Amino acid sequence: MAKKGSSSGGPSRRSARATPFEREFPGSSESANANSIALLRTYDALISATNKVTAPFGLSAAGRQALAILEGAPGPLTPTVIAQRLFVTTASTTSLLDTLERRELIVRTPDPDDRRKTLVSLTDEGRRLVDEFLPQVVALQTAAFADLREEDRTQMLRSLAIIQETVAQLDAPAIAAAALPRSKPKSK
Repeated sequence: MAKKGSSSGGPSRRSARATPFEREFPGSSESANANSIALLRTYDALISATNKVTAPFGLSAAGRQALAILEGAPGPLTPTVIAQRLFVTTASTTSLLDTLERRELIVRTPDPDDRRKTLVSLTDEGRRLVDEFLPQVVALQTAAFADLREEDRTQMLRSLAIIQETVAQLDAPAIAAAALPRSKPKSK
């Protein structure tokens, strides 16, 4: 597995070759910052393009994702499982499911094994909608990565998996508390 940097989440020490950014933010890595910004901009660009393509369906990004999660599941799911797969709170999911149910895209039924739980399933209309928008989204994703070789896409997946694992293991409050103060650039 790749080395995960220092225990504080900072970069390796290379002060003799520090960039102006790294001198302004002691203990930082300009390339880590640039990668973070590029990742967020790429996410925004992909979501924006997807929203343009799927606007005629009248669904939010979360609505599309929830329907796709349900469509890909082997059977009905609980709202808690849907929330976990969407990376949102159960309260947010409840509101989303209310909207999808009003549009008759999903149906909620009591769990026959545990009456305290609810199961969520796609309706025929929900399945028809997923079958219509999902191929468009997949085509857009394929086009977005068309200029990368297969090996580059595979390496990107490995790199993103390492980042995800590292972030999951970080003690974000401790790293923030240990951050060195910003070094103000000298006035001319």
